Amino acid sequence: MNKMRWLLLLFTLFSGAVLSASKLEIGGGVFAADIPHYLGSDQSEQYILPVPYIRYQSDELDLDRNNLTGYLWQHDKLHLDISAGVSLAVDSKDNQAREGMEDLDWVFELGPSLNYYLLGSPKAEEQLYVGLFTRKAMATDFSSLTNAGWRYGPSVYFETLLLTGDNYEITTTIRANVNFADSRYLNYFYGISALNSRINRSEFTVGSGYSGTDLSLGVNFDTKKYWLGGFVKYHHLADSKQQRSPLIKQDSNVSVGFGVAWKFYTQQGK
Repeated sequence: MNKMRWLLLLFTLFSGAVLSASKLEIGGGVFAADIPHYLGSDQSEQYILPVPYIRYQSDELDLDRNNLTGYLWQHDKLHLDISAGVSLAVDSKDNQAREGMEDLDWVFELGPSLNYYLLGSPKAEEQLYVGLFTRKAMATDFSSLTNAGWRYGPSVYFETLLLTGDNYEITTTIRANVNFADSRYLNYFYGISALNSRINRSEFTVGSGYSGTDLSLGVNFDTKKYWLGGFVKYHHLADSKQQRSPLIKQDSNVSVGFGVAWKFYTQQGK
């Protein structure tokens, strides 16, 4: 993976937008992670990289190290937001199961999420919601775009402030998703054409349906000058539509990451 892809990966995980903000933090640091090539792969990629750090908050938008949320509409405890996601590019020559196949491009996802808050609100120190998300996926090598289908499903999210002091706060987040996808999305990652079939990699196509569950835990230590944080995410693919694809080498994956950043600019709005 070249340096540009490394930079784009960490920009996605850490960055926001520099706009007229109620809160804006800019800095830099180091990020380390172990992430599977794709869900179901028995190979992963390790990263230890310098990264930008940008945190942006306003009444309309919240972008941070691992989330993008746009606040579109609300009625009492019901909120319509924007959610986003990303899947990493994979060079097929680096993955034994995909040897000889086309590379997987970066896949960016964007779409609405309808959330009902059982506790708190989007900006509260403690919040719990159940939601339904729908995201349009587009694959790109940054020279062209490819329609990669749709992903959707229910989710549960919990965030709470564990500890706080005069100059720091420690928060934790838990998220669980039950994932579904259409046939275009699943075949982009797991489909095998007749041209790409081999003795140990038979032709495979898959229809729309259940595509697995995931559970993630994140912890953040935040001060005025520094941020430290980490995450663990477990993916479970048993009984999914794509499970029988020859590209699926195991029924579960674990992704882990840790970062530290120094903040050299902070703006607090009204």
